[in-house]
Amino acid sequence: MRPASTDGVYGVSDRIIRGALAAFLCIGVFAACSEQVTGSLGCPALCTDESAILRDTILTDAVSLDSTFIGFPRPGESRDFTLLTQGDTADVRLGIHYDTLPSRYQIPGASSDSLIRKVDSATIIFLIDTLVTRPTTPLTIDAFDIDTTANDTTTATVATLFRSGRLLGSRTFAASDLTTDTLRIPLDNAALFAKIRDTLRLRVGLQVHGLGGSTARLRIVATSFAPRIRFRASTDTTVVPDTLFPQSITPAGDIYGQSLFRLFPIVIKGQLPAPPTGQFTIGGLSGARAYLRFNIPAIVLDSVNVIRASLQLTQVPARGTSATADSVSIYTQPVLSSPTISDVYTSSLFLGGPGLYGIDSLRVGARDSGARTIE
Repeated sequence: MRPASTDGVYGVSDRIIRGALAAFLCIGVFAACSEQVTGSLGCPALCTDESAILRDTILTDAVSLDSTFIGFPRPGESRDFTLLTQGDTADVRLGIHYDTLPSRYQIPGASSDSLIRKVDSATIIFLIDTLVTRPTTPLTIDAFDIDTTANDTTTATVATLFRSGRLLGSRTFAASDLTTDTLRIPLDNAALFAKIRDTLRLRVGLQVHGLGGSTARLRIVATSFAPRIRFRASTDTTVVPDTLFPQSITPAGDIYGQSLFRLFPIVIKGQLPAPPTGQFTIGGLSGARAYLRFNIPAIVLDSVNVIRASLQLTQVPARGTSATADSVSIYTQPVLSSPTISDVYTSSLFLGGPGLYGIDSLRVGARDSGARTIE
């Protein structure tokens, strides 16, 4: 993370923003009340003769610290992910661990369970967000076996496992198929049975692409419905199908770490680099956030009534995906940590809601530029 200067600029991409750090404060000094002010400013409640002196002040050195943190949401903080293929610009896939597979199934009325000797109708099922992203052209979702004995906590290792020899299943969806929120992809029955028979792990990687490798995007919602695998261990229709839910047994002995790798994004391309000096970044595939600390002069805090305060930013078109029509909302959140916390990242974890002090969001387009103001 590279600190920015107070005269920087910022740009917006899919969710990427870089910004300048000049604060503009509209400060009202209520003194002799020699100028008439309308009641819309609330002056009658403050001045008995319904007048006030208004002064505009630009605080160009008000920002004492600004930093960009990359990698939000942190692993485990979100279960909703976007599958994305956008040429050389962006490639985001999804990894799911099913590390505990059943070896036996129950026959209705039987006194004991039976060994699984076959797998039939294996399917992976998940939900998509049809409101955020609704494709208008056909797309294909491929499922790969991404289990390996190598260190699969690194993107470089997992990326090599998405290859034809590891394909577990695939399905092409027409645009009309994507109006419903539940998608199903058939899986290779023999491959799943081999995992069960040999007591191995099943780890699935999902990848999306459009026809001919064209751009494709799909939002998977796993917060309320975890992607699951359903299969039948018997042709007997009275036998209830088995359902597998995400579960990871690695890293060994690390319960928290295991929870992070049940379901996780794999950013092959589009990882956001640190912003240049004089800029800060918000959003992007790697989820950047900006931390701003302001040093407001004592006279502003002690001797004036602030009527209006504005943070002025200058936007420049983002790199890479700036030609898209995407837009992004910027929210400001107050930092509630004690001044005794000196670590900036730790401080940024103690946040109040955007509505805590009544500030609205700012909506900007990825390919736009110019002055922007947050009131």
